[in-house]
Amino acid sequence: MMPTPKQTEEAAARAAPLSDTERAKIIARLTWRFMLTLIGEGMRDNTLDPLDHMLALVIGTANLSHIDSSPSLCRANAGRIEPDEMRRGVSRGAIARALSMPAETVRRRLNALIEAKILIEREDGLILAAANPAGLGANQDVWKFHARQFERLLRELRLRGICFD
Repeated sequence: MMPTPKQTEEAAARAAPLSDTERAKIIARLTWRFMLTLIGEGMRDNTLDPLDHMLALVIGTANLSHIDSSPSLCRANAGRIEPDEMRRGVSRGAIARALSMPAETVRRRLNALIEAKILIEREDGLILAAANPAGLGANQDVWKFHARQFERLLRELRLRGICFD
Protein backbone atom coordinates (compact mmCIF):
# COMPACT_ATOMS: atom_id res chain seq x y z
CA MET A 1 0.00 0.00 0.00
CA MET A 2 1.35 3.43 -0.92
CA PRO A 3 1.95 5.89 1.91
CA THR A 4 -0.26 8.96 1.92
CA PRO A 5 1.34 12.37 1.30
CA LYS A 6 0.91 13.13 5.01
CA GLN A 7 2.71 9.90 6.00
CA THR A 8 5.52 10.72 3.58
CA GLU A 9 5.83 14.24 5.03
CA GLU A 10 5.87 12.90 8.60
CA ALA A 11 8.53 10.31 7.74
CA ALA A 12 10.70 12.98 6.11
CA ALA A 13 10.31 15.25 9.15
CA ARG A 14 11.41 12.46 11.48
CA ALA A 15 14.41 11.56 9.30
CA ALA A 16 15.84 15.08 8.90
CA PRO A 17 18.33 15.90 11.67
CA LEU A 18 17.49 18.93 13.80
CA SER A 19 19.91 21.51 15.13
CA ASP A 20 19.85 22.20 18.85
CA THR A 21 18.01 25.47 18.18
CA GLU A 22 15.38 23.82 15.97
CA ARG A 23 14.84 21.07 18.54
CA ALA A 24 14.52 23.64 21.34
CA LYS A 25 12.02 25.75 19.37
CA ILE A 26 9.79 22.78 18.57
CA ILE A 27 9.85 21.55 22.17
CA ALA A 28 9.19 25.06 23.52
CA ARG A 29 6.19 25.74 21.29
CA LEU A 30 4.56 22.37 21.86
CA THR A 31 5.21 22.56 25.60
CA TRP A 32 3.64 26.01 25.82
CA ARG A 33 0.59 24.75 23.92
CA PHE A 34 0.38 21.81 26.34
CA MET A 35 0.60 24.05 29.42
CA LEU A 36 -1.89 26.60 28.11
CA THR A 37 -4.35 23.82 27.28
CA LEU A 38 -4.08 22.50 30.85
CA ILE A 39 -4.48 25.96 32.34
CA GLY A 40 -7.46 26.73 30.11
CA GLU A 41 -9.19 23.50 31.04
CA GLY A 42 -8.45 24.03 34.74
CA MET A 43 -9.95 27.50 34.66
CA ARG A 44 -13.04 26.56 32.66
CA ASP A 45 -15.16 25.40 35.62
CA ASN A 46 -13.16 27.08 38.36
CA THR A 47 -14.31 30.22 40.13
CA LEU A 48 -10.88 31.05 41.54
CA ASP A 49 -8.77 33.88 40.24
CA PRO A 50 -6.05 32.36 38.00
CA LEU A 51 -3.28 33.41 40.39
CA ASP A 52 -5.07 31.88 43.39
CA HIS A 53 -5.63 28.72 41.37
CA MET A 54 -1.91 28.56 40.58
CA LEU A 55 -0.93 29.21 44.21
CA ALA A 56 -3.18 26.41 45.44
CA LEU A 57 -1.79 23.96 42.88
CA VAL A 58 1.81 24.95 43.66
CA ILE A 59 1.14 24.25 47.34
CA GLY A 60 -0.57 20.95 46.54
CA THR A 61 2.41 19.91 44.41
CA ALA A 62 4.87 20.86 47.17
CA ASN A 63 2.77 18.97 49.75
CA LEU A 64 3.10 15.74 47.79
CA SER A 65 6.61 16.11 46.36
CA HIS A 66 7.99 13.49 48.77
CA ILE A 67 5.55 10.97 47.27
CA ASP A 68 6.01 12.06 43.66
CA SER A 69 9.82 11.88 43.93
CA SER A 70 9.68 8.20 44.89
CA PRO A 71 8.61 5.91 42.03
CA SER A 72 7.39 3.22 44.46
CA LEU A 73 5.40 5.65 46.65
CA CYS A 74 4.02 7.36 43.56
CA ARG A 75 2.74 4.06 42.15
CA ALA A 76 1.42 2.92 45.53
CA ASN A 77 -0.68 6.09 45.85
CA ALA A 78 -1.62 6.54 42.18
CA GLY A 79 -5.21 5.37 42.54
CA ARG A 80 -6.24 7.55 45.46
CA ILE A 81 -6.35 11.06 46.84
CA GLU A 82 -3.63 11.39 49.45
CA PRO A 83 -5.22 12.34 52.80
CA ASP A 84 -4.18 15.51 54.60
CA GLU A 85 -2.06 13.45 57.03
CA MET A 86 0.26 12.42 54.16
CA ARG A 87 0.77 16.00 52.99
CA ARG A 88 3.80 17.98 54.09
CA GLY A 89 3.30 21.64 54.84
CA VAL A 90 5.05 24.46 52.99
CA SER A 91 5.70 28.00 54.22
CA ARG A 92 4.38 31.20 52.70
CA GLY A 93 7.97 32.37 52.28
CA ALA A 94 8.92 29.24 50.32
CA ILE A 95 5.98 29.82 47.98
CA ALA A 96 6.87 33.49 47.46
CA ARG A 97 10.50 32.58 46.73
CA ALA A 98 9.59 29.70 44.40
CA LEU A 99 7.30 31.95 42.34
CA SER A 100 9.39 35.14 42.66
CA MET A 101 6.32 36.94 44.00
CA PRO A 102 6.16 39.67 46.64
CA ALA A 103 5.75 38.11 50.09
CA GLU A 104 2.85 40.43 50.99
CA THR A 105 0.91 39.48 47.85
CA VAL A 106 1.42 35.80 48.60
CA ARG A 107 0.45 36.22 52.28
CA ARG A 108 -2.75 38.10 51.41
CA ARG A 109 -3.84 35.63 48.73
CA LEU A 110 -3.01 32.56 50.81
CA ASN A 111 -4.96 33.95 53.77
CA ALA A 112 -8.01 34.27 51.50
CA LEU A 113 -7.53 30.65 50.35
CA ILE A 114 -7.35 29.53 53.99
CA GLU A 115 -10.56 31.44 54.71
CA ALA A 116 -12.19 29.69 51.72
CA LYS A 117 -11.10 26.30 53.17
CA ILE A 118 -9.05 25.49 50.08
CA LEU A 119 -5.85 25.58 52.13
CA ILE A 120 -5.27 24.44 55.69
CA GLU A 121 -2.67 26.03 57.93
CA ARG A 122 -0.85 23.59 60.18
CA GLU A 123 2.23 23.77 62.38
CA ASP A 124 4.43 22.49 59.55
CA GLY A 125 2.99 24.96 57.02
CA LEU A 126 0.19 25.18 54.49
CA ILE A 127 -1.43 22.27 52.70
CA LEU A 128 -3.97 22.04 49.90
CA ALA A 129 -6.88 20.36 51.65
CA ALA A 130 -7.60 16.96 50.12
CA ALA A 131 -11.33 17.71 50.32
CA ASN A 132 -11.12 21.38 49.32
CA PRO A 133 -14.38 22.89 48.02
CA ALA A 134 -12.81 23.79 44.66
CA GLY A 135 -11.88 20.14 44.02
CA LEU A 136 -8.31 21.13 43.16
CA GLY A 137 -5.95 18.19 42.84
CA ALA A 138 -8.67 15.64 43.51
CA ASN A 139 -10.50 15.33 40.22
CA GLN A 140 -10.04 12.08 38.32
CA ASP A 141 -11.57 13.55 35.15
CA VAL A 142 -8.93 16.30 35.22
CA TRP A 143 -6.19 13.69 35.75
CA LYS A 144 -7.43 11.80 32.68
CA PHE A 145 -7.61 14.99 30.63
CA HIS A 146 -4.03 15.85 31.61
CA ALA A 147 -2.88 12.34 30.71
CA ARG A 148 -4.51 12.58 27.26
CA GLN A 149 -2.92 15.96 26.66
CA PHE A 150 0.50 14.68 27.73
CA GLU A 151 0.17 11.69 25.39
CA ARG A 152 -0.80 14.14 22.64
CA LEU A 153 2.32 16.22 23.40
CA LEU A 154 4.53 13.12 23.09
CA ARG A 155 2.88 12.15 19.78
CA GLU A 156 3.31 15.67 18.40
CA LEU A 157 6.98 15.70 19.42
CA ARG A 158 7.59 12.30 17.79
CA LEU A 159 5.91 13.47 14.58
CA ARG A 160 8.42 16.30 14.44
CA GLY A 161 11.43 14.04 14.99
CA ILE A 162 11.87 14.71 18.72
CA CYS A 163 12.58 11.49 20.59
CA PHE A 164 13.66 10.92 24.17
CA ASP A 165 15.65 8.09 25.70
